[in-house]
Amino acid sequence: MSIGGARKSGSVRQCLSSLEAGSIAPDAYWMGSRMVYKLLRAWRTPLICVVGSMGLLLVLHQLLAQLPPSNSARSSSSSSSVNRKSPGLPAQAQLLPGLPRIDVDPPAVVVDDEKNRPLDLKTVLHQNAQQHWAQGSRRSHQCAPYPRYEDLVFKNPDFQWVTVGNLSYFFYNAYYDCRPAAPEVMVLAMVTTVTGPYPAAFCQLWYEDGGQPDLVPVTDTKVGWYDVWGDVEGIAYPTMFSCVVPEPDIRVPQLVSLVFGSRCAPARNALIVINAQVPQRPPPNSKQQQLRTGVCVKFLSFPDRDVSDRMVEWLELLRLLGVERVVAFDIGELTANTSRTLAHYADVDGLLQLRPHQVLEEQSDDWDLRSRLTEVLMYNDCLYRNMYEFDYLGVFDVDEVIMPLGELLSYRSLLQQLQQLDVNCSARSSFCFRNVYFPKELAADPALPQQFYMLSHVTRVADHLDANLAIKCLHNPQLVTLTHNHFPMRWRAESCGPMDVPVHIGQMQHYRHVDDEETLSRPTPVRDDNILRFRQQLVQNCLDVHRRLGWT
Repeated sequence: MSIGGARKSGSVRQCLSSLEAGSIAPDAYWMGSRMVYKLLRAWRTPLICVVGSMGLLLVLHQLLAQLPPSNSARSSSSSSSVNRKSPGLPAQAQLLPGLPRIDVDPPAVVVDDEKNRPLDLKTVLHQNAQQHWAQGSRRSHQCAPYPRYEDLVFKNPDFQWVTVGNLSYFFYNAYYDCRPAAPEVMVLAMVTTVTGPYPAAFCQLWYEDGGQPDLVPVTDTKVGWYDVWGDVEGIAYPTMFSCVVPEPDIRVPQLVSLVFGSRCAPARNALIVINAQVPQRPPPNSKQQQLRTGVCVKFLSFPDRDVSDRMVEWLELLRLLGVERVVAFDIGELTANTSRTLAHYADVDGLLQLRPHQVLEEQSDDWDLRSRLTEVLMYNDCLYRNMYEFDYLGVFDVDEVIMPLGELLSYRSLLQQLQQLDVNCSARSSFCFRNVYFPKELAADPALPQQFYMLSHVTRVADHLDANLAIKCLHNPQLVTLTHNHFPMRWRAESCGPMDVPVHIGQMQHYRHVDDEETLSRPTPVRDDNILRFRQQLVQNCLDVHRRLGWT
């Protein structure tokens, strides 16, 4: 600061001191004011710069506040919001009901496919009802008023409950099926009859653009069970209802309601129609076709047993065989360590899709029957969710594996071999493999690594089961329309149906106790170590996962 500047500053301080003391004469006020004026005039340039800089910073701050967050910040904020509020529900849907999720940049690790995340039915119904959908009071004479969320009755979060006469319908999911020449909406439910009769039913098909729904009759009812297996009053059986979609080339239904008696009846159920995208695939006979394979598994129930090591070995073996995705259902009956292991495969690895499910509780105490019926429901949900993504879908349990034999080392090579042998059929619904037991009662080979259950158990019973007992299949999802856990129950008219695969080509290896204990000794069990073809790579892959999980 210059000497002159110091003097000016000192004069101002003296003036202010005098004013505060109240001891300065009136003329001195005027002189002090002139001194302040001169001082401000001398410092006008620095003051203008300071004020201008502050204004510029304020403008920049407001502009930055309007910009979208960075990728990392957006990903972190979105994931924390989803976990904190409602798992599986997009954060945008929670903050702004009715808006679809939009990801500008995909996350580094894909936890789940967007099409497999459940939409918020409550939000969809409320949002659409406020717009230009079919309006009108339920007391009016309007045909098929738009369904109200408040009229739906949930047996549990996964099932909507409707009673018709002495029957109970528990609606689970709906799917858009464009495989047939006339595309259909398929409604999967549990119904308290296995033989019928069923009351006249209609589908009310609602679209995103609102307006009146299409009202079409149910054209087919398929039950995933035979009454000779068990017909217990009060238990609900997996049932699929079909409704043909009018003008499928123009629009796809967003919602479906099943109503009874009259097609105009107010709906007491509403299901979002799952519309799996059809991938761009090479023609069936193209050399570029890669025969993609997935696996459907029932609910996992191991509440008191840690099966982490078994799950790692099983999943890694499926990966070596060429499986691209395993779909299983979590009903909340897993130990903490098993859940942690499966979370690795679902959230980090991506091989596993673990779908939460709440089992339908009914009055009957026959849990064995109810669990088997629940399995059928899950297998068909898996089939219809993945029917366009895979060329074949396997249906088997976590203690089972369909094993190619001889020089065949993958499902792709196995299926190609079977297609070449199947000269009498160009549209085979399923290839089914005979069951053979590798029971724990037959001792493990001590020369093999004991921490790997399947690798060390290489002795099996001598004979395969009959072709009609406990088989497991690889299904062509373009042809199968309803499946049981052991075989397809319905398939399209152009299909030849299932094929019994010769046991020298492939077999279904079952790692559990036998049904007939006599087979543990007679005929004499045999060594079957075909799994050792995968030993080196399987052990390496499993140990790598063990290290990732921090196992010693």
